[in-house]
Amino acid sequence: MGNCSCLHGTHDEKQLDTEKNTDLPEVPLRITIDNFSKTPLENSAPNKVSELDFNPTSPVVKLNREDLVKLQSIIRGYFDRKKVKTLKVVDKPTAFSNDLKNNISSIPNENTELIEQTRKDLIEIPIDSLPDYSNPSIKSIQTKLGDFVYNSPNSNQIDLIKRGPIMIENGSIYTGEWNSNKERHGKGVNIWKDGSLYEGYWEKDKPNGRGRLIHSNGDVYQGEWINDKAHGYGIYIHTDGAKYEGLWENDKQHGKGCETWLDGAKYDGDYVYGQKHGIGKFEWADGSTYEGEFKDNNIQGYGTYIWSDGRKFVGDWKDNKMDGKGLFTWSDGRSYEGEYVDDKKQGYGIFIWPDGRKYEGYWMNGKQEGRGTYFTPLGSKEGEWKEGRRVKVL
Repeated sequence: MGNCSCLHGTHDEKQLDTEKNTDLPEVPLRITIDNFSKTPLENSAPNKVSELDFNPTSPVVKLNREDLVKLQSIIRGYFDRKKVKTLKVVDKPTAFSNDLKNNISSIPNENTELIEQTRKDLIEIPIDSLPDYSNPSIKSIQTKLGDFVYNSPNSNQIDLIKRGPIMIENGSIYTGEWNSNKERHGKGVNIWKDGSLYEGYWEKDKPNGRGRLIHSNGDVYQGEWINDKAHGYGIYIHTDGAKYEGLWENDKQHGKGCETWLDGAKYDGDYVYGQKHGIGKFEWADGSTYEGEFKDNNIQGYGTYIWSDGRKFVGDWKDNKMDGKGLFTWSDGRSYEGEYVDDKKQGYGIFIWPDGRKYEGYWMNGKQEGRGTYFTPLGSKEGEWKEGRRVKVL
């Protein structure tokens, strides 16, 4: 059913979740080649023999600078691989949450340091140590949607390098392009532990440009991004079949858009920060329609509502109810033109029957109340009315 109460009952509004994970400030590396050397090399001349005592009981091993650097590299590589294999990741919050800093405390310190290091040095995770974040439902959605299509290469991005898979601070895994500052930049795919997956363009570690995010619950957003948020033109498809296609601003529907539901309901019109607001048309599954003004997801202002049985109201609305002045007509020829309060005739109004009879006067709570004049083919009579009945002839 459509997400608008509009005389059909109130329905919960279904809002966009991108939350997205932003990245933490970089932690300086704490592991360097020099940490593994027991003898400083600053004062050693090129090709000069240095002595490195690995074991007090063993003979002295003499190595030149080139051999020493190779040995240090081997030792460092060994420790890096060992730590990557024992790496533990933590659950991310929601994919693309806006504040990862609140969750960093749950990551063990040694793992945080190593993840920072793997990102700093762009150390790729061996295939046999790669965590399995796959989600069967997401794979099915990917197959249904087809491959994400990138634009032609950008000739300005000449300094990008491609690396991956690499685990980053929030425990997610990224494969794609990086800039010289070790930031995700260019084309890339990021997958979270719950299976949520973003594929598209990045700029300075944030989704920017075109991209597609598949949430772990099956919802999909594909469109434009600015600084980690849906912004511009995009399509959001819910798992229940509901779909929004149109403009976005800061993760909210904003501007012209069209929303459809599986039962056939449809809204086409203006949105302001996630809510129907402005001019639009709503069509219900039973054939009823409203076209006119909306405010904060409600029918409010001036508009035309046509029921599936042929009834029609053209006039003022407030909180999904007729309120103000308007004209109500029935398919059998009856009509009422006058004032309404809270969906009921109240104030001054004129009611006309198909056979020519007419009442002009005051109303209260949907019934004639107070002074009024009743017209028939035989003439007119003025009187007093109470709860829809004439109690006095004047």
